[in-house]
Amino acid sequence: MTKKASFLFTALCLSLFVPVPPRLGFGLVVLLYANIIVFAVLFLHALIDYLNIKKYKNPAAMTGTLGITMLLYALLTVWSPIIAFTLGFIIYIIPVSLFMSNGFFKSEYPTLKQTAYASLKDAAVLSVLGILFFTIREILAYGTLSVPSSNGLRVITVIGYIHAHPVFFWATVPGALVILAGLLGVLSFMYRRYAKGEDAQ
Repeated sequence: MTKKASFLFTALCLSLFVPVPPRLGFGLVVLLYANIIVFAVLFLHALIDYLNIKKYKNPAAMTGTLGITMLLYALLTVWSPIIAFTLGFIIYIIPVSLFMSNGFFKSEYPTLKQTAYASLKDAAVLSVLGILFFTIREILAYGTLSVPSSNGLRVITVIGYIHAHPVFFWATVPGALVILAGLLGVLSFMYRRYAKGEDAQ
């Protein structure tokens, strides 16, 4: 994955968090799913290269990703029907964003090991920013934190006053966009600084 593509994919995934319900528990499920999809697609492309069927690379990868997505959603439905029903179509948007990222699979690294390592760093950045997004949003909106469970969510009160007087603005799309803008600003700064560091070397 090129640096431009990695930034684009991370930004796209972060933007997908906006319609997710403002609970950390839902966010953790989405983040786990996104990371699995990233590495599953990476494996699929490595397999396609190994089988030397590059002519059908994108259609084969898209088909494989769709199959993985359906399998993961089925497993989620078995484990927690409430979470699966709540997230719904959001689960299927993530793989679409993968293929909309122009040049996402045009890796600048010569080996699979280097590509996997670079993807791991991108996944780590996405996970950290995603956890921050959902944590900040839930605390500001409800004064709570939640974790996923087979029965839905387990909610823990963090700030009693906000829990008693919810600030629903942060649970809305405009509130999510404000938080997202701040995180994208941090992400952009990180990538620019990283690029400058590489140029200096």
